[in-house]
Amino acid sequence: MLSAHPLSTRPNHLNSTLRVGSGMHYNIRKPAQEGIAPATWQQINGAPALEVPTYKILIISKAFPWSFVVLAPAGSVVTCGAIFEELHKQLQRYIEDAEWAIVAVDKTRKEAIERAAKWRQEKDKDNRLKRIDWLEVRVSRRHG
Repeated sequence: MLSAHPLSTRPNHLNSTLRVGSGMHYNIRKPAQEGIAPATWQQINGAPALEVPTYKILIISKAFPWSFVVLAPAGSVVTCGAIFEELHKQLQRYIEDAEWAIVAVDKTRKEAIERAAKWRQEKDKDNRLKRIDWLEVRVSRRHG
């Protein structure tokens, strides 16, 4: 899940659904509306991501080497649903050469990502490496 940047001077209290340890489950292999339990999705989809009205959130994670921005539609704020939707969208992007170069030097990590990609590719028939493969190394070990 997410945590607010520790050096931020703005009050940026995260919606409890987004906090580490919230207990909310999301199958990142699926779009947010399908990967989150329907009752939970109904509760969080339109809920603001932060207490303070926020129109743009930069997501940075230790789990992957890229960042992404979640923008609110005109006249709205960033919602929990928008964060999960953007996360899924970003994880479906292909791994770029510069990103792959980061792991190419680590043979063990590279092979783990390739195994995760092979497992995914058997299901969706897309043979290019995707960002989700980067994370599937952890997920596939737990959900096998």
